[in-house]
Amino acid sequence: MKTIKNIHDSARENNIPIMLDDGMSFLLEYIRTHERIRDILECGTAVGYSAIRMASVRWDITVDTLEIDPVMYTEAIRNIDEQHLSGRIHCHLCDAAQYQTDRIYDLIFIDAAKSQYRRYLEHFLRNTVPGSVFLFDNLNFHGIVDDPALSENRSTLQMTRKILKFRDHILADPRFHTEFYNDRGDGIAVAEVL
Repeated sequence: MKTIKNIHDSARENNIPIMLDDGMSFLLEYIRTHERIRDILECGTAVGYSAIRMASVRWDITVDTLEIDPVMYTEAIRNIDEQHLSGRIHCHLCDAAQYQTDRIYDLIFIDAAKSQYRRYLEHFLRNTVPGSVFLFDNLNFHGIVDDPALSENRSTLQMTRKILKFRDHILADPRFHTEFYNDRGDGIAVAEVL
């Protein structure tokens, strides 16, 4: 059986996109200090690492997690089962933008296709109430968002322009109270629904 450390280390070794360690610490501390957070939606399961970590904060937390890649989805199911959390973490193999549910979530953690963040925000807004929180990771994208000279890759630069546009949007959107943590993880925004 894999330990949570094994899952983490294997993901790092295989370049599977999991949250940076200090970003994960921030996320877990946020959940820990906001005890009303019980129902979580995660866009971007990868191998289940963050879902397992979030569900492990407290016994009463449930996580619906969405993954589009069938190989990662299968690995996530295995990892979640091995951690005995399949009763509280529910994986769905689908494009997050196509997922439909009537559930209301306390926290929606978005760590999937960066260029789709605004689409996910609008899609899942109906699954929130005032006080629900969206948490977005990778809003710096390795520093390239604020310093495009760090990359010469055209598609990366296009994506980082979209991330910057989204970052500016979420900070100005009057439907949310948003705080941006530039120095945590890879740039994290916490947007509380007003």
